[in-house]
Amino acid sequence: MADDGHESYSEEEWDDTFPDYGFEMPQDRIVRNREHINQFSIFYDNNIRITDNLHTQVGVHFVGYLPKGHKDYYSIQPRFSLRYTPTENNLFYFNFSKMEQFYHYLRFSTISLPTDFRMPSIGSYKPRESEHYEIGWKHFLRSGFAEVSLYYKTRRNVLAIKPETFIEDTSWDNYLMSGNGESYGLKMYYFGDWKKWSLQASYTYSRSKEWFALLEDRGKMPSLYDIPHQLGCALSYKLNRNSAFSAGIIMNSGKVIEITDDWDLVSTDNFRKGREKMNYRVDAGYVYRKSFGDNLLLLRLGLYNVVGNPSEEDILNFYSVHWYNHCLPYAGISFKF
Repeated sequence: MADDGHESYSEEEWDDTFPDYGFEMPQDRIVRNREHINQFSIFYDNNIRITDNLHTQVGVHFVGYLPKGHKDYYSIQPRFSLRYTPTENNLFYFNFSKMEQFYHYLRFSTISLPTDFRMPSIGSYKPRESEHYEIGWKHFLRSGFAEVSLYYKTRRNVLAIKPETFIEDTSWDNYLMSGNGESYGLKMYYFGDWKKWSLQASYTYSRSKEWFALLEDRGKMPSLYDIPHQLGCALSYKLNRNSAFSAGIIMNSGKVIEITDDWDLVSTDNFRKGREKMNYRVDAGYVYRKSFGDNLLLLRLGLYNVVGNPSEEDILNFYSVHWYNHCLPYAGISFKF
């Protein structure tokens, strides 16, 4: 069952619900629609050993999506993985998967709100479809490993808010446009562990594009998830058997600007052309871990964003209390018994 979170009142129901509070019934009534949906799924998966060095995993996910009073959808979503280990220290792999999502969600601001668009796949809102391809190489070292992979992903039936749109009611067909998209990128990761030191480092170059029939002259545009450069690095030092200190940095390319500083949607000419500044954050932390037989004591202390310029979204979502320049102290203690 799907529910878009709106409710409808007649004048009599309004008076009964709010009898003596002096509230007047709004001119534009809020509408709640309930959609009853039955859904079932079946999944099959099998690991196959072809040779000592070659393995494959084959699976399929079958979904029946049956909304009452609307078109039914039956989806076959295959999965396939091939792994080849020519030596003990090297692994090559190829992955493929197809997915369908029967629910649409669009956020109208930098934070999630109850008034955001939520819609099951009914009527003109077709399921989102995607295929994901990935090929990679993993090399095992004496005290760690390194990994490199390339991926490509297609997307269909992608929804977006039309440029220069001011939403006044629930006539969503007037405010939304549908299109397709694609993503591709290169991912690199390294992990090393020595006597007292450990290092993790990752870098991703990725692009995410979308195109819409309504803006055909614009061609392929960056999606809201188009973050070309993402870098992460963390270094840890073991002070003793029970405690360790760590420091890390995260850097991301600026996200695409969809809403201006005045909370207005950007114009058609500037639609998905502007970007925020690059974001980065340096964190530091300390952890103490002590075992008492089967019991465990864990203490964590640290600072998020010792220096940096995290995005406004990160600040709104994670920083309820902060020091100067959005530096956030944190502490936690847990005991397992």
